[in-house]
Amino acid sequence: MDEYGRIATLYDPLVGAPLRPIHQAMAERLAKAGGNILDLCCGTGLLARQALALGLSVTGVDLSPHMLAVAGRKRPGATYILADAAALPLPDHGFNAVSISFALHEKPLLTARAILTEARRMIQPGGLVLVADYISAGPNQSWLTGRAIRMVERLAGREHHARFLDYMADGGALPLLGRAGLTARLERTFMDGWVGLYAASTPAD
Repeated sequence: MDEYGRIATLYDPLVGAPLRPIHQAMAERLAKAGGNILDLCCGTGLLARQALALGLSVTGVDLSPHMLAVAGRKRPGATYILADAAALPLPDHGFNAVSISFALHEKPLLTARAILTEARRMIQPGGLVLVADYISAGPNQSWLTGRAIRMVERLAGREHHARFLDYMADGGALPLLGRAGLTARLERTFMDGWVGLYAASTPAD
């Protein structure tokens, strides 16, 4: 069953505007890595749109056929693959960079780790793994924005909300990246300190 089947056509109008500056920053960071980009859990291709505009070659992977249908219709310049990001049907080291935008917090922790492990497998030596997702705790976070985020995550459904709570209690993206063998740094924050842009790379040969 496609859990996004009912909202695929509504996704862009609901979240496109608030996510646009984050995706723009991600696309600009990915452009520095150059070459070809693998966008895991790509959804409707919102990040792909920004990356394509900068001349990048983008392959998007998602498990939702409905989300990919929207992506293919609205952002046809990318290649889209229906597949599980935690078990990719792709050979090793095929991409300069891998991006994951707002997907880790909605997965079981073991699945999120598996996705990051696959991201590490996909990048070439010296390549980039770029993640945007919620920060569990940090300085100068807006209480009001945090309240709004928690409300949105609760409205997404009981199972989704439970996974969000597990992700936040576990410490957010950094511990997950570390368990996947990736050393990451927080490069930028958004949404009043509640969203982080994390970059990790592997040693070059």
